[in-house]
Amino acid sequence: MNVKILVAGALLVSAGPALGLRAQPVPRILELDHAIELALSRHADLDAARAAIEARAGATRQAGLSPNPVLSLQTENWRFYGNPGFSAARDLDLFAWVSLDVETAGKRTRRVELAEADERTAEHERQLAAWGIRQSVKKAYWETLATVSEVKMLQRIRETLERLEDYHEVRVRLGATAEVDLIKVRVEVGRAALALSGAEMEVSRAKIALLEAMGVPELSTGFDLAQPDEWPVDLSWDPVEATRQTVEKALAHRSEILLGQARVERARAAVELQRSLARPDVRPYVGYKRSNEFHTLIGGISIPLPVRDNNAGRIGEALAEVRRREAVLRATEARISAEVAAAVETVRRRSEMLRSMETGVLERARETSRIALAAYQEGGVELLDVLDAQRAQNELGLFHSQLVFDYQMSWVDLETASGTPNLSLSSDGTHTAAAHFGKMFE
Repeated sequence: MNVKILVAGALLVSAGPALGLRAQPVPRILELDHAIELALSRHADLDAARAAIEARAGATRQAGLSPNPVLSLQTENWRFYGNPGFSAARDLDLFAWVSLDVETAGKRTRRVELAEADERTAEHERQLAAWGIRQSVKKAYWETLATVSEVKMLQRIRETLERLEDYHEVRVRLGATAEVDLIKVRVEVGRAALALSGAEMEVSRAKIALLEAMGVPELSTGFDLAQPDEWPVDLSWDPVEATRQTVEKALAHRSEILLGQARVERARAAVELQRSLARPDVRPYVGYKRSNEFHTLIGGISIPLPVRDNNAGRIGEALAEVRRREAVLRATEARISAEVAAAVETVRRRSEMLRSMETGVLERARETSRIALAAYQEGGVELLDVLDAQRAQNELGLFHSQLVFDYQMSWVDLETASGTPNLSLSSDGTHTAAAHFGKMFE
């Protein structure tokens, strides 16, 4: 009893950190690493994967057990008529023997190898599930950040238009501006308010999607997200060499590759087991016999004769499964190589788009809006010119925010394709996208 108590206590101590994470609520400021940590400690899919590993471990223990001995009892010469009368003590022949199957061709070793291959496969399946959850949380986190950024930008747009509205209200009261211009500005303010309301609704939806990806049952969206470190924008790497290196990483680290290799090993272990099953086992036995009040020993051996069933069908099936698993693995490798190449190219293209936009288009849009407003205040242009310039700046700002988000997501996709967290390619590191969210109108 004391030993059981000590073992239970040790299990509770080792499970303490995981239990603490399960009970821990979502913090007021949620960081990306913490979100991933919570997801990996709470998600029910990982609980199911861990249970599958435990089940395979039990199968491995079972596969290593030797056959049980068999006790057989038999009596002969029962009769219910005739002379002299029947006497069980005198007339019955009594047999009692113990037999034990002796496995040949290393069947127990082959069973253990197959069970261990199943256990490794289950572990790789758990790793694949954990990696998928991690990347899903990361994507949902960035999607939520993108909606938060859009809300901040729309708030600045509305504030800018409200200042313009205040300016026209003063001008209308002084009789210096027609009221129709004030109405036009108010229409723009109303449009900005409606866009802001829709964006705020998208923030709530994105937060719920993030909690769902984390496997958190609570649906409270009263938390904010911390801005994580982001990847460099100005990249100075060779796409061909980067693709080659990333493909090598992917083929070494992707959970799908490791799982495919484990399944190939499992299929090969199944072939060896089926081949061993083609060899017959022997069953020796030894026992006791009583006949006509004589007590004697009996013994013998039982050997199946594989003249019809030599397990050829099962062996052929297992060999075909090996070929199928190898073909699936080759197809997976080819698919992953293509995914990596596409992901590297996407990162490069979006980096160029982002750099091109930030080195000219955004500043020209801001300058055009400032010039149009100053000219309008001097009476040089119409109000519609000011509103058009402001609208163009707003649209470019929102497009820029979406482009930054797409750029970050392209890195997440490249991480997913490579199977390597926190992937980095060589870069000068002089500019980052970390400051882009929400800075269009500062």
